[in-house]
Order: sequence, then structure tokens, then C-alpha cells
Amino acid sequence: MALLSLDNVSKSYGRKAVLNGVSLTFPVGLTLLVGPSGAGKSTLLRLLATAERPDHGAIAWDGAALPAARATLRATLGYAPQAVDLPEDLTAREFARHMASLKGLDLGTADAQFLGLADAVGLHADVNGRIASYSGGMRRRLVFVQALLGQPQLLALDEPTAELDGETARKLGALIVDRAREAVVVMTTHLSDELAPHAVQVLRVDGGQVLPA
Repeated sequence: MALLSLDNVSKSYGRKAVLNGVSLTFPVGLTLLVGPSGAGKSTLLRLLATAERPDHGAIAWDGAALPAARATLRATLGYAPQAVDLPEDLTAREFARHMASLKGLDLGTADAQFLGLADAVGLHADVNGRIASYSGGMRRRLVFVQALLGQPQLLALDEPTAELDGETARKLGALIVDRAREAVVVMTTHLSDELAPHAVQVLRVDGGQVLPA
């Protein structure tokens, strides 16, 4: 079943058409987005995560079109963009609790889940450290972990393994594959060759179009 779909979606910035009449379905499972830098992969993820709206066309979640279904989608969304301004004065654990609160999650359950995920990606020793002291790779892992809180049914991930060493990237990959057993997971990654065997589809974004790779 395709929980997420796009119907004739277009998005432009000024005179540059980034996506042009794109129609797609995203079933439960892992969908990989590949293509050259600047082709529109991040734009597509922002549209799916309701961070932006299309200029034309419709996006639907579980049979209901946006914007009417926006609140329903956001209630089960996990989003990890490439760039995000993190609150430097908070600890990682405080930030996770804040995100859990925004998602309406039970804070005790979310805290326990956060600690387990932090351990899985190698952040367990640093969860009470302030984000100001975090390296780029640690920030990337934190953004990834917050996206998984609440076991979202839609997970949009933009290069979640960037700036990570090979072993840590593989740990994130394993968590992504596991979540994709129950959720719609759409992601861009430089590890597409390694994750492609686990994907239900690999799509190439280029020239305003999104087609099977």
C-alpha cells in the first residue's frame, strides 16, 4: 500500500524549476533518492516533510490530501534535514525531550527510547553534554536520533550518514533498514550502493523529474 503519494507536483525557486510535474508513490519500505548535487533531492524531502509547499499539484498521506492532512502527517513524521540550527545551550538529552514534547510523545517513554538510540549510534557517553561542545558528526547523529523518536510512520532523511565514519554510518544504516520494515522511509545518502539491496525503490532526481534509477 502506498501511504504517501505525489500527483503532478512542481516546485520552483524564482525561474529555476526544481521539480516539474512529478507523480510518485511511496510504499512502506526504504526509498533511496539519488542524483547530482542541486538536482532537487533535498527539495523533495522538504515537501514530503511539509517544511515547504508545492507550487502546483497535490501530496497525500494515507489517502488524505495536504494541507488538510498536514497535522495527521506531522504527528507521525520524523525529519532529519542536512542543516539544522540546534540549541547550543541545551544538552542532547534536553533537546531530545524538547523534540519529544513537540511531537506529543510520552516523555518518559521517549527518554528511554532516546537513550537506547544514543547508545546504538555511539552518543551514550555524551547525552548530558551541551550541544555547543558537539562535533559535526555528533550533531548529525543527534539530529538522526531525534527523527526516530516515537517510531514515526514517515521518515525523511537527508544525508544522515554524512560526516560519519564507516562503522557509525553502518550502524545508522541498520537502524534505517529496521524502521523501514514498518514505515515509509525516504532518504538521500552517499551509501546508496550499500543500502540499495534493502530498498523497495531507488529513484533518480534530475532535470526536474523523478524516475526509477
